[in-house]
Amino acid sequence: MTEDPDDPGAWPPPWFDPERYALVTPVNVQALAHPIRVSLLRLLREDGPGSATTLAERIGQSSGVTSYHLRALADAGFIEEDVERGTRRERWWRPVHEGITFSFRVPGHGGSDAQVEAAERYMRAVAQVAYERVLGYIDTLSARHDELHLLPWQLGETTLSLSRAEARELALRIHALVAPYRSDQRGRARGPGGPDDDGEGRERAVLQFQLVPDEPDATAPRRA
Repeated sequence: MTEDPDDPGAWPPPWFDPERYALVTPVNVQALAHPIRVSLLRLLREDGPGSATTLAERIGQSSGVTSYHLRALADAGFIEEDVERGTRRERWWRPVHEGITFSFRVPGHGGSDAQVEAAERYMRAVAQVAYERVLGYIDTLSARHDELHLLPWQLGETTLSLSRAEARELALRIHALVAPYRSDQRGRARGPGGPDDDGEGRERAVLQFQLVPDEPDATAPRRA
């Protein structure tokens, strides 16, 4: 099934693969509407399996808090127990899917007002993680002083003028452009298991793709 360009509510888009991505909508987003769960799922997806203890160290929480949120993710079907790594004393977890696809466009999944509010919390948590990743890179600039002129990484913002049809077309083109770079040296899709470690001079990078309307008050200083 492919997207009908004449039907703005058509689902799914051509790039969506249900075998690789967990589909999240306002109807089932509640389990992810928490910043700790968003961070835990990202770490498991990008760095491979982990336990409550190992993950607690990464996110600065107690193992008890981490364990609680891991169980919530498992109950919702986003992660599963890694029985090969686990022991009697400690459970290890791994992601079920390579990634998450969130959409408001799935027919019959518009959600109630309360569910849309949960979607807002989820999107804010995702945006916070993206923001922290950018700041994390900026914090390394002093240590990279001697190689800054060689680095390909960049931050930018471009104001566009788009119809909604053009915005959909642009998003589809970007997904198609990025797709080849999601594979490692042996052609496997990136996802659970960590960075590409079988190629010289390769680094794991993060592409932050945000296509949003230019709201007039979005960049105004917020009152404390």
